[in-house]
Amino acid sequence: MPNNDYTLCRVSAADGGAHLILTVACAESGTAQQEKLSVLTSRLPALPQTGPLTPEMLSFYREEAAVAAAITAGMRILAAGGSSERALRQKLRQRGASPAAAAAATEALADLGYLREEEGAVREAERGMAKLWGNRRILMDLRAKGYEKEAEAAAMARLSCEDEVARCATLITRRRMFPGSGDALSKTVASLMRYGYAMPEIKKALSRTAAKRFDHV
Repeated sequence: MPNNDYTLCRVSAADGGAHLILTVACAESGTAQQEKLSVLTSRLPALPQTGPLTPEMLSFYREEAAVAAAITAGMRILAAGGSSERALRQKLRQRGASPAAAAAATEALADLGYLREEEGAVREAERGMAKLWGNRRILMDLRAKGYEKEAEAAAMARLSCEDEVARCATLITRRRMFPGSGDALSKTVASLMRYGYAMPEIKKALSRTAAKRFDHV
């Protein structure tokens, strides 16, 4: 049996008491070292007391330190833009969080109100509109990013407030997609469909832009 001893030597507050820094002395197989763990005070069942630690308690504090680090990383990610729960878990995993820490951090951020999927989906939809994407491409992008049905519905409500035909017409004008007929027309339609527009919107937008081109002739 390994001769391991763990002692919680010091508990100090940080960030106004939101975090606790635990200084642990570890003697494992004759090797002594010191370990510092930053945990969230609000997640602990009780304030830690200095003194001997069982391996189970040390494991618990290490897991909580991993969750606290993932929560901090998650807040940075969310500060840069909206995210679905699934996408946030994936991003945390990419940053080195364990599956358990990523899941716990995502759940904690959702409970704290930092992760609002509906607001995130609306922001993503607005980004898509700014890129002159059609509604179908915007919805495909939301699904690829893991947004749930409720968030998708919020994005759809936002999209319904905008004139998709006008957006398509703007794209045609900016990209100077003024086809004549035959192959040129087919290529333009295919390009607009890749942007996420359906045929009814494409036909109306082409008609609208054609009329504007000849308004002053």
